[in-house]
Amino acid sequence: MKTVSVRISEEEKRQLMKYGRLSDTLREGMKLYLSQKKSEKLLCKLEVLQNENPVKTSALTEVKLIREDRNR
Repeated sequence: MKTVSVRISEEEKRQLMKYGRLSDTLREGMKLYLSQKKSEKLLCKLEVLQNENPVKTSALTEVKLIREDRNR
């Protein structure tokens, strides 16, 4: 594991300490930040794919087709 140094104000330190050990709180915050960035990147990729291949049917059309198929 690597060590990272962060400079924060005394007020920020006091606020972070309310949630537990400083290192654990900062580690969890970094995990949440990285998870958010990964989700944003995936959503951008999804949007590009959706624009390249637009949906040709709607959910209602799909439901109608399924019901018709079941009635056969």
